[in-house]
Amino acid sequence: MEGDSTQFPVYLPFASEWISFGVFLAGILIAIGIAEFAQKRYQWPGETTRKIVHVLVGVLIFWARFLFETPLPPIVLATIFTILNALALKTSMFQGMHGTTRLTLGTTFYPLSFLILVVIFWYRDPVILLLSFTILAIGDPLAAQVGETVAHPRRFTLWKDTKSLQGSLTLGVASFVITTAGLYGFGRLPAIVPPPVHFIFLTGVAVALVSMVAEAISRAGSDNLTLPLSAAFTMDITLHGTGVSPVMFFVWLLIAFLFAYIAYQAHVLTLNGTAAAFLLGTFIFGIGGLQFMVPLATFFVLSSALSRLGGQQKNLLKTVYEKTGNRDMMQVMANGGVAGIMALLWHFTHQDALYYGFLGSLAAATADTWATELGIFARQRPRNIVTFRPVEAGTSGGITPFGTTGALLGSGILSLSGWVIPTDLIQPFFRSRILLIIILSGLIGAMVDSLLGATIQGQYRCPVCRKSTEKKIHCSGSETRLIRGYRWLNNDVVNFICTATGGVLVLVLLG
Repeated sequence: MEGDSTQFPVYLPFASEWISFGVFLAGILIAIGIAEFAQKRYQWPGETTRKIVHVLVGVLIFWARFLFETPLPPIVLATIFTILNALALKTSMFQGMHGTTRLTLGTTFYPLSFLILVVIFWYRDPVILLLSFTILAIGDPLAAQVGETVAHPRRFTLWKDTKSLQGSLTLGVASFVITTAGLYGFGRLPAIVPPPVHFIFLTGVAVALVSMVAEAISRAGSDNLTLPLSAAFTMDITLHGTGVSPVMFFVWLLIAFLFAYIAYQAHVLTLNGTAAAFLLGTFIFGIGGLQFMVPLATFFVLSSALSRLGGQQKNLLKTVYEKTGNRDMMQVMANGGVAGIMALLWHFTHQDALYYGFLGSLAAATADTWATELGIFARQRPRNIVTFRPVEAGTSGGITPFGTTGALLGSGILSLSGWVIPTDLIQPFFRSRILLIIILSGLIGAMVDSLLGATIQGQYRCPVCRKSTEKKIHCSGSETRLIRGYRWLNNDVVNFICTATGGVLVLVLLG
């Protein structure tokens, strides 16, 4: 929404903002106290008292933008409760909020999401700040309540947590109502120029769809972070994106859905991988249009095509690799998450280097994928990237000249795809040192992937067949034993580091 955010209505009930800070702090503690009392005195279930705190605190926080001139007091407040709730999870404090039978970090993510929203949107667009957090405060518990009380819930599981179709639809409706009513209502303020009604409608539909998917793929309360941020970014891109209108954003959303659906039907993605690809594609396509779409599509289409080759060789490696076959949500985010972050940063700053960083991260993902997919065709045994000793095919950290050539080729093709759509950001590729930097960064990212695989990535040995593997379960359910590296450093983490290396290295070399 266009307007001067400094003219957003603020009412100062006290002589100092820090008195208001004390009132807010007391109000939140009272809400927590009510939940504690209800649980101990009336034996209310933890899930019920948790929802009470969720709603009461959300309604209270809604007024923060009206009662504080500067973001510092809300930032301090959110920081205090992020730390306090994290400690409470370990010490069993605040059972009114944490007394649930399921593992959840939602109470920590709740103030953390408010903190992030305040930092980004306090001055940029207060309306987005308020509406996105209201979707979390009201829409999320409402959806949970419907899902728990409906007579015949349609259950589904995209990642780890089980959701209900009725609950998801409730969240979608609530997100649409909050977004459209809020944009229209706040648009009547004197300092704000409201968007056209059809823009408001399409923005509401986009926010509803994105919110439903973001909540559906959440785990252990992570929707308290992903839901408001997804809603906020959707509103910001549709209302403030350069060259993007709600109409075009909605078109890109449909294109992202089509890409993800085709990939699912082609057995390239799992169901949760499809949901993650839809979200990632929606934001990246919506932010940059064809300029960002072509590189992402190049990585996805060509890498997926390569993965169909070498079926016989890959069957021999299924017992070695941690994940084979269709890409799941974590693989999608490990390969494309850094590109999504770079695209969002470019949206907020319009710094050319961030577009090159976007290409660098995808070049690294492409280089690593092509090195693996083409390396299996090498006739000679791979060698360890650190010791250069021969290793078995599929061993983490093993490289071949053929695979390395594939990495260079993949990085080069991806980098060139960023030059397909002419823009002011790029020069003709044959005169651009930037292109060489992106190609080199992509290749180095793939080398870092191999280096981590050869040194500190978790490697296991099966007690039955005695083979080394990335899998924690092997040979008919036998639990493997860690022989090297760290358990938490699995293939998805290594891939994320690979793409982060490619993207960040571009920024460093251009800096």
